[in-house]
Amino acid sequence: MNQLTSLPHRLHRCVSLQNLTADHNRLSHVPRQLCWLHRLNQLSMAANRLTFLPLDLGRSRELQFVFVDNNVDLKGLPSYLYNKVIGCSGCGVSGQVLEGDLGGVLGGALSEALVGLPAEVRVVGTETDNVVPLEELTMRTLHRMCHYQPTDVNMLPPISLPKSLLDLLQFPLGHCHRCSQAMFTTIYPKLFPLRDTALAGVHRRTTVSFVAYCCSSHCLRIFDLQG
Repeated sequence: MNQLTSLPHRLHRCVSLQNLTADHNRLSHVPRQLCWLHRLNQLSMAANRLTFLPLDLGRSRELQFVFVDNNVDLKGLPSYLYNKVIGCSGCGVSGQVLEGDLGGVLGGALSEALVGLPAEVRVVGTETDNVVPLEELTMRTLHRMCHYQPTDVNMLPPISLPKSLLDLLQFPLGHCHRCSQAMFTTIYPKLFPLRDTALAGVHRRTTVSFVAYCCSSHCLRIFDLQG
């Protein structure tokens, strides 16, 4: 135990890193930049204070082992982790619930799974939202124009943007779990309780759910966890 409260975003520069363990600390989140560690094979964050995991965690084929046991406030796992070896015993067992408007818009279980959403998420869409917000569409267009990659640290868009948006262009919030479209400020989540999946008998003492993060109401409607 090192009493760590955060991990440096620059860890993504450790391109040869294969195993990262930070058990028994005070981590409340995992930087999304870690999802660009394409050689990372095992990630262990057991016994921390995690409430949320990066949307892209598990998108890399190389990452096969993820252990987040005993994070009592963690109630949602990215659906990319469904076919991985995961440890989630003791997760989601607290009574923490989401406060604010989001809890009224979404169902109770889904709102609980989204506790701790990163600040970059400005809109949480539903199946009835057929128009993607303009800010999100603009960011997607800029991202395609600039052909951003994590190593393109010197590339700038053709217009001036706040540093927070420049960081998002370099490291998107995530990629649609259905079509891989980059996402920046808007997500469309879909819940799959672990107890209703084939893994129900494997993981005990947990109430977590898999969450698919989609780029539109269309992808949300057609996403299939086992498809």
